[in-house]
Amino acid sequence: MKRTSLVVAAVGIAAIAAAMYASPHWQLYRMRAAVEARDAQALSRYVDFPRLRESVKGQIMRRLGAQGVVRESRSNPFAAFGQAMALAVINPVVDAAVSPDGVATMLESGDIRMQPKPQDGPAASNDGAREKVNYDLSYRSWNQVLVQRADGGGVAFVLDRDGLWSWKLAAVELPED
Repeated sequence: MKRTSLVVAAVGIAAIAAAMYASPHWQLYRMRAAVEARDAQALSRYVDFPRLRESVKGQIMRRLGAQGVVRESRSNPFAAFGQAMALAVINPVVDAAVSPDGVATMLESGDIRMQPKPQDGPAASNDGAREKVNYDLSYRSWNQVLVQRADGGGVAFVLDRDGLWSWKLAAVELPED
């Protein structure tokens, strides 16, 4: 009797551990299903939009800083004005890109792109002609996974744990090029 209880407990613990390990894979599957179904509302449940917007804006500003804009702004008042103008342009673009439709486009292509315009014709909406992007998922920590295109291109998507079983898209990492 005691041995049976131990076996049942061990099997239960192994099943819980396997489910916890597989939960980000399942979440990615559900996100892709929402993208394929063109269901922006369902996809929105899996995205932390405020954190994702801040992630994209921060990376763009770091890139500008790497080019010397931020360093120069300390000594040159025109550089500070330029930085303020850059923010004024960046904010609406990022807000448009990090929308339910924009995130769907990112996940569908594996890259940050503006969504196709409706006048782009039937080729833009032809699902048969669009190739499905394959993703690799790797754990960074207990609470964070990185999802990247299998071919290594595009952006990396960062999912953060949201509760015990669910995950939310919280950040992207832009390629270094």
